[in-house]
Amino acid sequence: MNEMAMTVRGAVEIEEAQTDILSAFAAFLRLNVAQGDASEETIRSYHANAGQFVGWCWDQGLDPAAANEGDLERYRAALVAEGYQRGTIAVKLSVVRRLYQAALWRGLRTDNPAAGLKAPKERSDRSERVKFLPLAGFQQLLSSPDGTTVRGKRDRAILALLGFHGLRVSEVAGLEIANLHLGESPRITVTGKGGKTRQVYLIATTRRILEAWLAVRPAGLHHQRVFVALDNRSAGGPLSDRSIRYMVDGHLGALGLKEDGISCHSLRHSFATWSLAGGAKLESIQDALGHDSIETTQIYAKVVDRMRENPTLYLERLITA
Repeated sequence: MNEMAMTVRGAVEIEEAQTDILSAFAAFLRLNVAQGDASEETIRSYHANAGQFVGWCWDQGLDPAAANEGDLERYRAALVAEGYQRGTIAVKLSVVRRLYQAALWRGLRTDNPAAGLKAPKERSDRSERVKFLPLAGFQQLLSSPDGTTVRGKRDRAILALLGFHGLRVSEVAGLEIANLHLGESPRITVTGKGGKTRQVYLIATTRRILEAWLAVRPAGLHHQRVFVALDNRSAGGPLSDRSIRYMVDGHLGALGLKEDGISCHSLRHSFATWSLAGGAKLESIQDALGHDSIETTQIYAKVVDRMRENPTLYLERLITA
């Protein structure tokens, strides 16, 4: 067999191996992620990250079903070199571990070479990685959509829940009409990570913005999601996490607030940071965010303390006295 034929044959074999391992992965996800009840967005994210790894293997001339620990360490190094943050790398490597669990499950491998693979250690304090909007920009963003249009009313309601109340994108996307209690003591029932529910109490502003959206929300829908798509292709269908992120990024960009690290999730960080700076109790913020541990919420206390106790402020007082 000549060299070209061997190269073609090798490429075909790798492509077939990729198909086998991704097929096993798809079946594994349907049955094993979130007890077989994972959201479409979660499944898409898993597939995208698995596809990225398999594509990298293809570029390296590797059969992903036969990759070893050294290959996976090189993949981790490639992610670092591309500038991914540690948290993102951790998610991507977690998916690779799941990929090889699926390969084990389908008998494509006898071991999991990614079992001990971890993201590189962080070189900075976690609080240093909290990205939040300046207060003026935060206020601008929340009032950015045109409140006279149907789309603007919807987007304002989404931004109010993300910004005024610190909800996760998935929590907003999954909110149903039955979760809204807009009478006396207005509140919403939110389903967070692990299927845990919590009550989030609304301020008068959020209640008013939600009611404005509900008044124009398309009638006759066969589902009960609060937020729906308005574009022609998927009008009336539930609004996805991805669409919400795209909408928020659009408003951030239009206001000149979109920069490295500032994203949809930054509204959650902004809520926690500025409510704490304004005098809210840390325990109350923990409850609102749905954190299991107060230690998770304490990162915001570090951020606020750093702002309040900036040593340069004391120096400035001495100089200008």
